Amino acid sequence: MGFTDWFTLGMKKNKEVKVEKVKKQSVGIGTMAAGCPSNAAGALAHMLDQKNAPTKVLMVQDGEYMQQVTDYAMKMAQRLDCDIIALDVTNKPLQFSGDRKVRESDRFMDMAKTNAEKFICLAQARGIKVEHIMEIGTPEDIIAKVSADDAGVRYVLSKPEGKAARTDQEYTHIPVFDLRCSRL
Repeated sequence: MGFTDWFTLGMKKNKEVKVEKVKKQSVGIGTMAAGCPSNAAGALAHMLDQKNAPTKVLMVQDGEYMQQVTDYAMKMAQRLDCDIIALDVTNKPLQFSGDRKVRESDRFMDMAKTNAEKFICLAQARGIKVEHIMEIGTPEDIIAKVSADDAGVRYVLSKPEGKAARTDQEYTHIPVFDLRCSRL
């Protein structure tokens, strides 16, 4: 069996994961040349903090925990010997107003808290430390804020969208974003 045969066997083994690399972050030469050394120094310091911080996995859910995502997050955390940040985020209550908005927000928070408690118990039984965050807002904005606030966030796992999000599938493509590729 040749090298390429071994390579393709390894790829077939992890059909459930799709890793996407984020564009590399850099300090623009224009910023440095324009006489703004404080901006460039701040960006470089932030990138160094990200490089030196302990690795964490940001697991993004919408309150309803998908078994494939939680299992993969725990396997990944065990292999990399890192912590998990369980982020529950939704923007659905924002489409309502008044009492309905409050009811939908409370329903989301209760569901997220209940599911997160179950996940945290399972993770702690495996020796994995989990931090839980619940937010209502635009998922992209909240993910960017959490990953900017915690320099250790390297990987972002999320539920697949559309037809790929069915829980009865044997193999589900779980989007995994490697943020270290975007850092120094």
